[in-house]
Amino acid sequence: MTKIIVAAAPATGHFTPVRAVAQDLVNRGHDVTLTSGSQFRAAAEATGARFVPLHGIADFAADDEEKNFPEMADIPPGPERLGFGVRNTFVRPMPDQHRTLQALLAEAGDEPVALVHELAFMGAWPVRLGAPGLSPATVIGLGVVPLSLSSEDLAPFGLGQPPDDSPEGKVRNRAANRFFREEVFATTQQYLVDVLASVGATREPPFVIDGLVTLPDRFLQLSVQGVDYPRGDLPPSVRYVGAPPPVTTRKGPLPEWWQDVLDARTVVVVSQGTAANKDFDDLVQPTLDALADLDALVVATLGRPARLDRVPANARVAEFIPFGELLPHADVLVSNGGFGGVQQALSSGVPLVLAGLTEDKMEVNARAAWTGAAIDLAVQRPARADIARAVRTVLTDPSYRYRAARLAEEYARHDPFDAIEESVLELVAASASTPGR
Repeated sequence: MTKIIVAAAPATGHFTPVRAVAQDLVNRGHDVTLTSGSQFRAAAEATGARFVPLHGIADFAADDEEKNFPEMADIPPGPERLGFGVRNTFVRPMPDQHRTLQALLAEAGDEPVALVHELAFMGAWPVRLGAPGLSPATVIGLGVVPLSLSSEDLAPFGLGQPPDDSPEGKVRNRAANRFFREEVFATTQQYLVDVLASVGATREPPFVIDGLVTLPDRFLQLSVQGVDYPRGDLPPSVRYVGAPPPVTTRKGPLPEWWQDVLDARTVVVVSQGTAANKDFDDLVQPTLDALADLDALVVATLGRPARLDRVPANARVAEFIPFGELLPHADVLVSNGGFGGVQQALSSGVPLVLAGLTEDKMEVNARAAWTGAAIDLAVQRPARADIARAVRTVLTDPSYRYRAARLAEEYARHDPFDAIEESVLELVAASASTPGR
């Protein structure tokens, strides 16, 4: 039995996959402490892990970014908004994440502890960069967004541009990445330096977007290579390990109309996920309107209690249906591009129509379209005619389902839970045999 701290920033899209990891490690007999926002206590404790809420300002509801930071509403989607989010959601809570981690390590005494965290949890950064304190035996990062690491083969993360590794493209990429670091993210990087100094760090941090991936001893991307752009400079510490399977647990019965799903010849699912679902006029309502005359059953999952203005005769609406039960019946998923939902669809062989620009969605959607298994409308609020055209294209052009099926085969070759446990055991053992660690 190994003592493991599993940590996540208090955002649903970051906590949900980490919760699944904690559950699996508990089932395998490990001593697991899960730390995240206090709003996730019930879900965390249901895993069987010990739950410890994050200290201080690190314990906040990160899903409500515009409520927490009203000024964010005035920043259009793109690199500037991404930098603002990294400063306030990733870096700002770091000192209190650090204090939480130090308290948990102190409890363990001399017993080695592995830290497994999703990339937005930066509580291990201070000690890794020279601050006084206790160190875990190993630190393993989990990628719950598209891989953000800079590469001369790629444009900077946050622009949604396709890869270009031609000689001209590499020149463009190097210049764009340099501009991104030195201009667009200059304020964010300086803020990172200042916050680290406030907790005693003595070494210069890496560029924040890169350090999220390179500071852990090993970084396990919860995806497959086929859903990411190829790059020739990927560090050996980064490994693609597949995605957790779609959630199948539900708190209550399936909707009374579930037989309609089983009987339908064609099923289109539309969802704005569980975080960016404050305004259903972004995607859910336009999709229902756009597909009202389609010979298909359209199922909308809202992710929260709500009522829609218009529900056409061919549509059904539910607050929540586990994707593990719904996706096997879906012919296409219309989504705003949450990383977890897109992974679940592709791992189930379901092609997508995507529209979303906030958070990491621009990059999620661009990559999914690059695979050939999705159409990216590349807007935040698409026109009904564009949704209808894209859905009909995906339903009638077999190439989309073919590419999704090939990706599902790639996902099926991976078990992320095995990979995480193997990394924990290997790196803890290596730490025990390394002098000075």
